[in-house]
Amino acid sequence: MLQGILTGQAKGIVLLGAAIGLFAYFLPSILAFMRGQKRFWIVLGLNIVLTFVQSVIFQKLFPSLFTIRPGNLADTLLVSVIANFGPGWVALLTWSLAAGETDPRLIKAQNTKTYDAIVALPLVLWFGYGALQLRAVLVRDGAMILGGAASLFVWVQFFSLLAAAAFDLLLVYLLLVRDRPVAKSRGVIPRIFGFAGTFMGIGILQLPVAQLSLAMQFLAAALIGLGSLASFLVLWRLGKSFSIMPEARKLVTSGPYGHVRHPLYAVEMITIAGTALQFAPPWSWAVALVVVALLWIRSHYEEQVLAEAYPEYALYRARTKRFIPGVI
Repeated sequence: MLQGILTGQAKGIVLLGAAIGLFAYFLPSILAFMRGQKRFWIVLGLNIVLTFVQSVIFQKLFPSLFTIRPGNLADTLLVSVIANFGPGWVALLTWSLAAGETDPRLIKAQNTKTYDAIVALPLVLWFGYGALQLRAVLVRDGAMILGGAASLFVWVQFFSLLAAAAFDLLLVYLLLVRDRPVAKSRGVIPRIFGFAGTFMGIGILQLPVAQLSLAMQFLAAALIGLGSLASFLVLWRLGKSFSIMPEARKLVTSGPYGHVRHPLYAVEMITIAGTALQFAPPWSWAVALVVVALLWIRSHYEEQVLAEAYPEYALYRARTKRFIPGVI
């Protein structure tokens, strides 16, 4: 697994699943910290040893539950769920949700640049890995171009993937240097849509690859390249105001943002269209439509935060369209 990650061969969906599982396991500690509870350190300590303790207890009391038949995935999943999300985890989660005395130091820590960088670290690793996954194809296509053996499609593919890699690396940079948020969305629902809108597109990559003509391959590569390059330029203009979750860092209304309120989402839809072309319909287009719907909902929550943080946003919103100038 580690070798696959270091070489960029591990599947993104596997890594995303592992990250979600890890997040769910430490959810009691995360909630205790976000609520600024004095019991946070106790919850964290219990959370760390929880798997070991639950495994020992259940192996003693119910040894048959920890019997894994060779090659049986169901047995493996059952043991994993019991060891990680058994009664101890449920009790710890309940305790983290219960009312308790707060620690002002924890509340203050959530408003620091250091905290923002730590929260962004999983995304930094994710987008950095996205760029790493493109390395092998870029090296191969680059060698063909330098050797004079590259077809027109190889040229288009090389520059489209180069733009995608540059976009990923710019995301990594901005996540590390972005400004501290001045306002955040309330509740968990906006954050769920922010997360889903960012990562749902990876679902297309799990579908069977479509058999395309050279012209359609060219079109798909061109759309991905155009969308990635445009995303890079928009993101460069957005700069330190960049966020994944619905947050307000700084109001940007010039450049691409002088024409539409969400130019980054608009050009991301171009990339999604190019990606959907490369995989088997109709499911690829169904996933693409879901991603577009999530981006629309995500933009709604972002606008709520921006309107609360910046009174002048109402006037800006009145004079600009959401995605396409003069249309939508």
